[in-house]
Amino acid sequence: MRFDVTLVFIVAAVWAVLALAYALAPWSGMIGYAWVWGFGAVLFLGLGLALRRAVKAFDDVERVR
Repeated sequence: MRFDVTLVFIVAAVWAVLALAYALAPWSGMIGYAWVWGFGAVLFLGLGLALRRAVKAFDDVERVR
């Protein structure tokens, strides 16, 4: 499960890099795509943080047993 969480963070980083690339693109009209990729990066980051918290809570419960 920890590897899955790592993959979600990697996807968030890739989306953030793509958002930055589209924001800094020399041609016009790409800033809209930067917003889309940036929003996706934030969503994946939130998902990764929620998954990491769930994994930690699950590990804490399993140690109690």
